[in-house]
Amino acid sequence: MSDTQDSVRFDIRQNFFSLIEFAKYARVTTEFIQECERENLIQVTVVRGKVGYSHDTVRRLIRIRHLHRDLGLDLTAIDCILRMRRQIRHLQSQMHEMERKMIAREQELMTEIQRLRKQLAWESQWKIM
Repeated sequence: MSDTQDSVRFDIRQNFFSLIEFAKYARVTTEFIQECERENLIQVTVVRGKVGYSHDTVRRLIRIRHLHRDLGLDLTAIDCILRMRRQIRHLQSQMHEMERKMIAREQELMTEIQRLRKQLAWESQWKIM
């Protein structure tokens, strides 16, 4: 199964995975996980005194695995790519928000233009008389 087809099946009730489960779901070694942790590419979570990994972390590790194994990138390059990806998503979010505000402002201005046209038409009727 390729990474584009990866759809790791989780028990929806389980939201926290041990190191062994994490390695199994992401199809990597525990050593690779530890190396990724040292490079701060992933973080372990502590919940009620237990150490584990979330669904999002599994998905992130699958992406890291793809970049590392399939594309041959080292962990430093992967870190750079993931940071840029996060920045791009943030910028896209800001851009969508700006577009939303521009559309709302355009609608306000069109409403004002319509109001002014009606007012002008009404005032020009009085000047004719």
